[in-house]
Amino acid sequence: MYFKNVFSNAGVLDHIVSFVNTTENPPVERLLIPDMALTAAEYFAVEKHEKVLVLLTDMTLYADALAIVSNRMDQIPSKDSMPGSLYSDLAKIYEKAVQFPETIGGGSITIIAVTTLSGGDITHAIPDNTGYITEGQLYLRRDSEIGKVIVDPFRSLSRLKQLVAGKKTREDHPQVMNAAVRLYADAANAKTKKENGFDLTDYDNRCLDFARDYSREILAIDVNINTVQMLDIAWQLFGKYFKPEEVNIKAALVEKYWPAK
Repeated sequence: MYFKNVFSNAGVLDHIVSFVNTTENPPVERLLIPDMALTAAEYFAVEKHEKVLVLLTDMTLYADALAIVSNRMDQIPSKDSMPGSLYSDLAKIYEKAVQFPETIGGGSITIIAVTTLSGGDITHAIPDNTGYITEGQLYLRRDSEIGKVIVDPFRSLSRLKQLVAGKKTREDHPQVMNAAVRLYADAANAKTKKENGFDLTDYDNRCLDFARDYSREILAIDVNINTVQMLDIAWQLFGKYFKPEEVNIKAALVEKYWPAK
């Protein structure tokens, strides 16, 4: 109902195809939902040459249904009570993502799968196998400093970002990204020192202030800005809290993008 209301309020309900399985339905029916959604996606991508986005939520419930069905079939469970076929079962879904060349009409299928963590455990079999199969992941957690859900830069990853960052985006993107994550890591170390009762240096305090603003203005999931705006905000934060030599970015980029006093 939440998604239906969001799409309806945005006026795009006629662009949406939904397949819904609730907890009162048999678990075996839940196993069909991803295949049904992807079959519909294949029709629009292959036959109609459309660019299709498939949102699968929640794949943890799908995997739990797999465990229930395999248990009733007297199959021997593997890690975390999941069936031994979990990797293959997930892979056959995620690997339906495709982009067809323009020479045959184009069309594509992009898959975003939501996987909630059982007890916050990222090593559980479901997220663990998912991470091996997919090309990237956004790890979401609540940041107690700003009271919002953010994209955690330490556990999020992309195996394809090097094909885009600095090539299809602005030249300073890779350097800014690396500098921001490094300073964010320094802030995490400073927070640990503070929690253990150690004295903080001036640099530590500036890192903590930077991390707070960085989380609020860039990492929070309610932030909706393009890449250029994101890079400009990052430079503003660098100039606000650090000296050019502390961010460890190439001098040519610092000279070009460092904010004026």
